[in-house]
Amino acid sequence: MSEPSAGAASRGFARRLQGAAPDDAPALIEQALADAAYGGIPDVAFAGFLLGAAGPLPETVLDGFLSAVERIRGRPKAGRDQLVGDDIALLGIAEGLSRLMAEGRAVADAVAWLIAIADGPASGPDWTRRARALAADRLDRRGRLRADVETDDFDAFALDLCLRRVWPACFHSAGHPARAAQQSLFARLLSEPCPIAGELERSVVWLVAANALVQAAVLELVPDVDRVVDLLERTQGALKRWVWDERASRRDAAPARWLIDSEAHVQAFLWAMLYPAFGDQLRDEQYLPGFGLKQPRYDFGILNLKLIIEVKMLRASTDFRAIEEQIAGDIGLYFSDPARFDQMVVYIYDDCDAPRPERHDSLRTAILQRDARVKAVVIVRRPGMLPDRHQRGSV
Repeated sequence: MSEPSAGAASRGFARRLQGAAPDDAPALIEQALADAAYGGIPDVAFAGFLLGAAGPLPETVLDGFLSAVERIRGRPKAGRDQLVGDDIALLGIAEGLSRLMAEGRAVADAVAWLIAIADGPASGPDWTRRARALAADRLDRRGRLRADVETDDFDAFALDLCLRRVWPACFHSAGHPARAAQQSLFARLLSEPCPIAGELERSVVWLVAANALVQAAVLELVPDVDRVVDLLERTQGALKRWVWDERASRRDAAPARWLIDSEAHVQAFLWAMLYPAFGDQLRDEQYLPGFGLKQPRYDFGILNLKLIIEVKMLRASTDFRAIEEQIAGDIGLYFSDPARFDQMVVYIYDDCDAPRPERHDSLRTAILQRDARVKAVVIVRRPGMLPDRHQRGSV
């Protein structure tokens, strides 16, 4: 989205919300800094937004941005009168200063100057206040974004979702918007009158917020293979609260101990993780058409994704090669009917008493190189509270 009639700060903001900097970012930044000698703050903010997203840049570009900021600081009242009413320009300049900080430049005075303006009185639109708080937090990470945004302020809430999408690290300590509030926002984005011509900032916020909500809805309604891989990778963290009690919590009851000792146990755990997401599209241990005396049986299948999830278990060092060979032997049989299944994810549970994480990458690479239809290999280490394999007979 672009609009030649919009101000430079608004155009930089729109570019930043919509993705990475263009290939010609260095030239665009240099031109903006040259224009800043006449146009001033909006052009510096445009350059700052591009600096925040651009890859490696010449030292002259970084020097030029710092010089432009110093010229603003040299104005009467250190440029405050021009910045107190423009939260978007503040964010753009903060983006540029953040890049200079990351490059190791000495910008402490400029950073303190901008933070003081951001934390001071504001006269801009109420809906852009979140951009002002983000501008200061980009520079000192003091947690200004922990305060919840007013979800009944339509534009402010949409802006908050956009800023979270581009600068997620800054919102690490902020509460996540409630699902009901997001649903209400989505409905209003679809039903409210669109921003009028010339409102580039509001227009791009509406567009990016709508895209973010649509993507989230699509993942919920129609999860893809990447979503499956993400769920499987998160099972490592899900093992954090695995139950293995030292003693019973009440009289005449055995200690609760969720022992994982076989592939069937791993499959039971994964079923509990996957079924809420995929429902009746999830199938477990189904036979496939075979050849001769061989009757292949997959561990899990997700029908609407045409995906097989194959579960394996590492018990000893010799299993690394064995698992690779088993997967290689199964691939041709599993995909004999591509109309039913045409891709696979391998889930490996590492139950070795002597962990060998340095071999995980080589095993993963070896399996992935076997066949392009193997989309991912997820390797998860057993919960730390489980005893070694040779000690389990006494528990």
